[in-house]
Amino acid sequence: MITESLRHCAGIGAVKLAQLRAAGIRSWDDVIENEARLLPGVRDNLLAEARRSMTALEQKNIAYFVDALCPEDKWRILAEFFDQTSYFDIETSGLEMDATITVIVCWHQGRLHTFVEHENLDEFLDLLDDVSLLASFNGSTFDVPRVLDAFHIPSLPCPHLDLRWPCYHAGLTGGLKNIERQLKIDRPSDLAATDGELAVQLWDDWQERNDLTAREHLIRYCSADVLMLIVVAQHLAGIERHATDDLWANLPDAEPIANQHSAIGHKDLLANLFGPASPTRLRTRRGA
Repeated sequence: MITESLRHCAGIGAVKLAQLRAAGIRSWDDVIENEARLLPGVRDNLLAEARRSMTALEQKNIAYFVDALCPEDKWRILAEFFDQTSYFDIETSGLEMDATITVIVCWHQGRLHTFVEHENLDEFLDLLDDVSLLASFNGSTFDVPRVLDAFHIPSLPCPHLDLRWPCYHAGLTGGLKNIERQLKIDRPSDLAATDGELAVQLWDDWQERNDLTAREHLIRYCSADVLMLIVVAQHLAGIERHATDDLWANLPDAEPIANQHSAIGHKDLLANLFGPASPTRLRTRRGA
């Protein structure tokens, strides 16, 4: 499907695209094989871009297509590279620009990875080094700038695709929860009423009172957002790798670890949660 992307070629708008398709030119191969049938004013641009795009596809250069394809065609990236796509979402301590990241959840290589401030947040950078394509919803304006600022890095080490705009061009408008309603998808009942405002309160409850129930619910909520991105991506790409119920089965347990949060201190609680793999210190990539 990605080989049928032609609108990113210079000079190709809706009218010329329709003319090309009427002439039987629907893909990069068609461009190369039917040079004489190309529109004179755009022939050179089409040939050059078709060759560049074919080379990028052969090299699996996902970043090229993220940068080059027009918004209406970016769903094709998902269709072509779905199995190489990771999905992420963050929660923050508030909506202010200086609010800190509290939780990051990323679906990568078939499972959820969780990163929590004061525990293992910096390890998200290690995961990014292994990501081929990172997808989010509204991440271009919220999640990614927060990540760059939090870790003091100039750019992500992997290409990033914001699903908000492919959704918009597919007729799926509004926020993620509104899109869920349009797709007639229900979250698990304990998460149905949870939103960003409550997520801030949950973090405060965990930090101020060692409320493990709040911590688990916050991570579960963020994880549900990430799994929902997979459902949306499948809809955009016109494929189904995962049934929705199977995805929900990956959510962290809704039940807290019994009676730990009131009986032990925060430091000991973290050690119990992570065991011998608990990070003992944050790396020096971030400032104090």
